[in-house]
Amino acid sequence: MRVRSRRLLLTAVFLFAAIAPPAIAQLRDRDRTFEASEKLATDLRKARLHWGPFYLLSYIQFSDLGYDQTYYFPTKDQTAGFSLAVSAPQRLYFVPNRKSIYALEATPEIGFFSGKGSHKQFGYLLKGDANYLLNHVFADFFVQRSSLLQALTGEINRIATQTETSGGVNGELRYSTKTRLLYKAVVRKQKYPMTEYQPTDVSIAKLDREQHEYGLSFRHRTFPLTSLTLNATRTDYSLPNAPEKSGKRVFFGPGFLYDSGLTTMNGQIGPARFTYDQPGQHSFSGVLGNFALNHRVSTYTSWDFDAARDLEISIFTANNYYVTDRLHLGGQRQMTRRLTILAGTTYGRDTYDVPVIVNGIPGIRRRDNMFLASVGWRYALRHARGGFDVAYYKRTSNVGIDEENGIRLLLQLSLSP
Repeated sequence: MRVRSRRLLLTAVFLFAAIAPPAIAQLRDRDRTFEASEKLATDLRKARLHWGPFYLLSYIQFSDLGYDQTYYFPTKDQTAGFSLAVSAPQRLYFVPNRKSIYALEATPEIGFFSGKGSHKQFGYLLKGDANYLLNHVFADFFVQRSSLLQALTGEINRIATQTETSGGVNGELRYSTKTRLLYKAVVRKQKYPMTEYQPTDVSIAKLDREQHEYGLSFRHRTFPLTSLTLNATRTDYSLPNAPEKSGKRVFFGPGFLYDSGLTTMNGQIGPARFTYDQPGQHSFSGVLGNFALNHRVSTYTSWDFDAARDLEISIFTANNYYVTDRLHLGGQRQMTRRLTILAGTTYGRDTYDVPVIVNGIPGIRRRDNMFLASVGWRYALRHARGGFDVAYYKRTSNVGIDEENGIRLLLQLSLSP
């Protein structure tokens, strides 16, 4: 039944996308710009090399492992020493006409870290996209393959090698100038192969999984500066090495987007449910969501705030999941045309619902707390942008696992030809 429902949902999305344009061709839509097409146009403008219909974006990037994430916390491997990822993203666009854009991306990477031990490993990311922009429909069909060192900053708190194979479609259907529907259907396989570097003190192979993700987001520009949204997602998980954690996650809730030029906000919140295939497993039912705010105080000063509450699959036997809460507050001040000063704080908490026995004491619900405060600078040249951050990091747990406390130096550098 699950396979049949997946096929029916995919068939409905594609049929609707194919039939809808003739049915709404009579609509007078003066604004036919898709969100994704704006991002593609930005990439094409940034291209350093251009030959007819071909555009090439080329970079070399240096950064602390995982530092490009919205919510950054160092892992135990990183707090014990030094970590760095050096990658060279190369993205080639082929634009034969205004209705189709094809892209190939290849990103070789080398990651290494040192502490109690040292390790160096080569990785890669390969991705292909076929983007089609019709009168009222945008579709991005993609396939992706990667094998990279990842900083798993949650309960694992380790660096691990994750391989991923994924494919599917993301897209958008515009009904009118005010109304649009965003959709996605993606199959994703994630593995932690034991032939590559993995932490030895946790059974990380339990997290091998296959995910089938489906999502719809209905968006309406209700007010001149604000769009209201209604979002629905479903993800089916299959974990071959931990079948008791296989199940289904469903989320449904309203949201909004606001943009006044100086201030942008977006968020969504709603009920979510995680149920398991095996009977007797402790399911989740609660509220999840996220919120992001960016405000420009003046030409030179801005600040941002992010908050998120989400659910992750747990590696531990007693708990099949844990709830993550993340908060971030940051600001930046442009001191000169090239120099910018930044500061920020990030707080995180992971909570577990099922009580466990700790040191012979039953009924303990695990709680992990993480805090990071940083200050730094960025310096921009024509073909380079980089800087350093100095950060104080503290991690505590009521079960005494992976507690950390100390200072870290963080690097970011990006070069383009």
